[in-house]
Amino acid sequence: MKKKRAKPQRVRPDKSRHIEYDYHLPVLLDVSVDNLVQNANGIYVDGTLGGGGHAELILSKLDFGGSLIAFDKDRNAVEHCERKLKHYVTKDAAPKLTIYNECYSNVCEKSAVWGKFSGLLLDLGVSSKQLDTESAGLSYRVDSPLDMRFGNHGKTAEELLKTAEVADLTHVLRFYGEEPNSARIARCIVEMRRVIPLNSTFELRDIITSIVPVPLHYKTLSRVFQAIRIAVNDELNILERTLNCIVDNMRPGGRIVVISYHSLEDRIVKNFMRTNATKDNHRLSLITKKPIIPTEEEIATNPRARSAKLRVAEVV
Repeated sequence: MKKKRAKPQRVRPDKSRHIEYDYHLPVLLDVSVDNLVQNANGIYVDGTLGGGGHAELILSKLDFGGSLIAFDKDRNAVEHCERKLKHYVTKDAAPKLTIYNECYSNVCEKSAVWGKFSGLLLDLGVSSKQLDTESAGLSYRVDSPLDMRFGNHGKTAEELLKTAEVADLTHVLRFYGEEPNSARIARCIVEMRRVIPLNSTFELRDIITSIVPVPLHYKTLSRVFQAIRIAVNDELNILERTLNCIVDNMRPGGRIVVISYHSLEDRIVKNFMRTNATKDNHRLSLITKKPIIPTEEEIATNPRARSAKLRVAEVV
């Protein structure tokens, strides 16, 4: 039987250097901000600033007494939004925008300075700009160093892959990526790193595509890169810690609004909201009994919205 040849993977161009290139369209924009802003003079948090799409709409709904504090580990995102939203960053601006080049996990300690918050928004997706830049190493379609960090601190993906034992790497791929071939892929990575350098996304991609059938290339690559990215950035632990501390730092009636993109994130958000909305632990009231998902029209306009789920809870 003639062996089926693998189709070459499409290389995603590095568009991040183009002046006109922007971040992806904000997902579930109107419904998320409408659920978030209940008090036009409140203090709100955008924990995942990105391109500033949600932040800009939040600011447009605030009065003179309102404020928005935003977080992003990506310095490029911070600089982009300082330019895009420069009117709100000035000293005399009302409402006021303050941007921190930090992880949103620092939000709870900021309440000592700002006071209690009226709302927290987390859009947990990775921006188009992060995927398309050759410096981040987040996409298997861009040949770039294996970094995958959202900021400049901590262990890179390259360091993780060059030091992890088979069992640890299997756990990362299985738990964070829900990858059925996790053990086989982990063994192959450990074996191959002894004979070839493992420095770039394409080198990792080639290992994966060499051991899984062609029809599984796209899904397997997506799961493996997702798993490594989550592990490098400790995304799930950060999400859980932030949710667990935020309620005590919010005003009654304040809203927690989270947009997640895969089952692990959504499970953490769902369990947190439901656990804190029980009769015995009545700290939250569920605004969304089931997650809000994008309409077919939004998905047609913005395909990256297709897996998004929006959950909302209100502080009692």
